[in-house]
Amino acid sequence: MHSRLLLLAVVGGCLISLSCLRADDAAPPFELAKQYSADMLMTSGEGKTITSKFYTDSGKIRTEINTGGMQVVSIIRPDQQKMYSVMVAQKMVMEMPYDPEKMKKQVAAASGPEGKFELVGPDPVDGVACTKYKVTGPDGKVVFYWINAAQKTPVKMAAEDGTFNIVWKNYQVGPQDAALFEPPADYQKIAMPSLPSAPATPPGATPGGTSGGG
Repeated sequence: MHSRLLLLAVVGGCLISLSCLRADDAAPPFELAKQYSADMLMTSGEGKTITSKFYTDSGKIRTEINTGGMQVVSIIRPDQQKMYSVMVAQKMVMEMPYDPEKMKKQVAAASGPEGKFELVGPDPVDGVACTKYKVTGPDGKVVFYWINAAQKTPVKMAAEDGTFNIVWKNYQVGPQDAALFEPPADYQKIAMPSLPSAPATPPGATPGGTSGGG
């Protein structure tokens, strides 16, 4: 469950960190900042919640997640083709290669979620005047967005099937401190565990596939 919520934290931030969300047949109904920070509260369909702090600046992303009494920091640097997982309690940092193909689902690609946008209408969230949009993706799944009517900033996002919803707080537009997107220099660096590779020829067998026993 925690892994799903951690993924939602990254996905939710990344979806809204993009410069715009696209519609199939028309210009996007709203545009979003490339540089901002925000607090996010994510709730799964099972009612589990997780809070996170999200920062982005021109494609660089930092997510700070508090779950189970632990803080986990993820840093994504497409410009360096690197990703970092920072374990604050252990003062360790793991460097991983940035693979755009593997990150497609997490980052939803650089152009944002694709789909058909439909204006639902005014729908306030916690007293904030919002405009609600329905977005139907290429896979047929539906997500709703609530956008602050005056500031054009995200307030809430929710899946129609109830699998998750995300609420944004303290959305602040502007350049972010460059140090946020660097791993702590005084933390111990550890290598990403690698899976053992299978032997080219199984023990007791010849390259032709026959047994070595007569």
